[in-house]
Amino acid sequence: MTSVSPPADDHVRLAVVGAHLRGMPLNRELTERDAHFVEATTTSADYRLYALANTTPPKPGLAKAGAGAAIEVELWDVPLTLFGSFVAAIPPPLGIGSLTLADGRVVKGFICEGWALADATDITAFGGWRAYRASQS
Repeated sequence: MTSVSPPADDHVRLAVVGAHLRGMPLNRELTERDAHFVEATTTSADYRLYALANTTPPKPGLAKAGAGAAIEVELWDVPLTLFGSFVAAIPPPLGIGSLTLADGRVVKGFICEGWALADATDITAFGGWRAYRASQS
């Protein structure tokens, strides 16, 4: 089990997987809401990661699957009072659901609607969005 403390009662622990990671173009949507970085970790080994088609900035979609891999995520604690405005700004096909981490914790995190995966590229083998984006440079 992890030694990281649970979030304060007035915060939501959120797993981000793509454009909201530190150094990525949408990270400011977290920092502008006074969210703070907790840790880098991975999902349990039953997720698949996809590069979504026609998204600006480029975004991944994460989906739980019978066979998959551990995918790199960052955990952020977002103030409850600002969480709703964050979620309201998330465009389809993305949304917030429950993710299982490698150590068994369950946190809120980005998930993708299945219909969007038909036109997406499976990038699970990269183990995370950062590695995939680095391969594109």
